[in-house]
Amino acid sequence: MAKVSKNRILKSKQLRKGLAIVLTARSPYWLIRLRDPIAGKYVHRSSRETSRLEAMEVAYEFADSYRSKANSDHAKIKAISFEHYAKKLMEMQKGQSKWSEGDNKLLNRAKDGLICYFGKYDVTKITTGKVRDYLIHLDGNRSKRLAESTKAKHTIIIRKVLMLAVEDGILDVLPGMPKQKTVDSPRPTFTEDEYKRFIATADECARRGDVVRGVTITSHHAKMFRFVVHTFLRPTVGELFRLKHKDIQVKGSPPHLEINVRKGKTGSRVSVTMPIAVPLYQGLFKPGGDGGPNKDDFVWMPEYEKRQTAINTARRLFNHILEKAELVDEDRKLIPYSLRHYALQARLRGSHGKVNMYTLARNAGTSVDQLERFLSKMAPTKELIENLQYRGDG
Repeated sequence: MAKVSKNRILKSKQLRKGLAIVLTARSPYWLIRLRDPIAGKYVHRSSRETSRLEAMEVAYEFADSYRSKANSDHAKIKAISFEHYAKKLMEMQKGQSKWSEGDNKLLNRAKDGLICYFGKYDVTKITTGKVRDYLIHLDGNRSKRLAESTKAKHTIIIRKVLMLAVEDGILDVLPGMPKQKTVDSPRPTFTEDEYKRFIATADECARRGDVVRGVTITSHHAKMFRFVVHTFLRPTVGELFRLKHKDIQVKGSPPHLEINVRKGKTGSRVSVTMPIAVPLYQGLFKPGGDGGPNKDDFVWMPEYEKRQTAINTARRLFNHILEKAELVDEDRKLIPYSLRHYALQARLRGSHGKVNMYTLARNAGTSVDQLERFLSKMAPTKELIENLQYRGDG
């Protein structure tokens, strides 16, 4: 005769989805069986009751108590979950810039991404402490701690997601984000003398026809580096090197270029240049040429169809000019981006404090906070020194 298993179910009663009581051959007491959706498994507890009605009552009490402990921070409906607003943010930022692509990577990382960790959370239950726990969790998964600046990126994305919940009225106010101890170290910039030496050397290299890995430096390249300074464009694939002739209009009063930046770091914008940008741009065309340039041609280094190739080549030319100008410094590495930083500092310095910071920030596709960082790193001007030393009549 076959042996009867003690775990054989004799009776069962489904109470609601994920909750049931069962009676087995092992015990006279009804067994509570509860599905834990977070852990992805069943939890079993004895009801200590032989009466089915009494066991049902105990099961309901246990389920309500267990769920409140296991899921108190998780959204009861998906529409108020972190995952819902994270996906909403991704849809809004789709294709805007490389920054939004970076947001998506941090949100969707398989093992410790934001959606993996916070996805089921009710957005109203995400507190400063829970964000801090998440940052500790990130370090726990690595042999080397994350840089503070990287952690700051995570908290910025959390703020972006929760801000959408604020806009929908789900959240009254954003929780404070844990402060990260970041070192303020913006990219190095040219000094006034260094920039003059760089430009003069670029012109000399073009006159000599210096060759760098098969590419001859021409006046086109020298003008391109000056163009960065007088337009505030980033020397990136998305800004300077994506620029086409159809994106530029020459305007007057005072003379300037109006540039349609289609895929900038902070999204699209219309940018206005300094006056010198006009002759730099017009100098690209042959005098008396018919019809001007093809509107769909790239403005800078158009011979390269692949724009990443153009930017890589430009970087090598920049480094060559830097070396010839004796501006190579291992402790303070100047890069093409240093031209833009010099441009912003020069505009702030040259205006003697009169330039509108908000206008300049919007025009350059940056923030006032970022401009203030540039100001904090600038050497004192003559006007500032005189202001500090002024003692008045007394």
